[in-house]
Amino acid sequence: MKKNTIFATLFFIAAAIGGGMLLSLNSCAQLNSLMGLTRVQFKLQDAVNVNLAGINMTGKKSISDISVMDGLNLARAFATGKFPLTFTLYVAAKNPNAKDPKSNLSNTFALEEFPWRLLIDSKETITGGIANAVALPDGGTTTTIPLQMSIDLKQFFAEKGYEDMANLAMAIAGEGTSRLQLNAKPTISTPIGNMTYPKELNIVSTEFRN
Repeated sequence: MKKNTIFATLFFIAAAIGGGMLLSLNSCAQLNSLMGLTRVQFKLQDAVNVNLAGINMTGKKSISDISVMDGLNLARAFATGKFPLTFTLYVAAKNPNAKDPKSNLSNTFALEEFPWRLLIDSKETITGGIANAVALPDGGTTTTIPLQMSIDLKQFFAEKGYEDMANLAMAIAGEGTSRLQLNAKPTISTPIGNMTYPKELNIVSTEFRN
């Protein structure tokens, strides 16, 4: 058995027992199904609807791509002492557990809690979570979770000037998630109870991580 599978299984069982659950395994098939559980995997999928001070940055690659009027509005916003950046960050969650036809144990999970910290260019910025549980069907299905981001760039990147902040917003709009990282500690509901990951995941765009 793979090390990751063993760890995940032991953690699932420990979490269930610690929560006062009584595990009832009625057959070897159920036990085998339980021992095969692996953790849900996460990946940053895309960043869309990127707006800087209300100006849509999609399709813009340099300052010269910003119209005169939009440039004036951005400069005016920058001068107020706040430079709000908003976008939707899509997180992909994949439940790799297949349904076992020999067992009555369901392998459909749900993401119950997802406290996260957003890093931009390795700098920690805002924090948040999810308002409602998200179903995570089994069979390797990927579920997309939209997270709404609202960041005052001046609060976290005070050392940058107007052009640097505008270029950062354009990079997020054009490159998607390559400049972003999400640190999160998910709580997943499983067939034998809730499981909170023992440490934060560093969720990036290059690979699924669990």
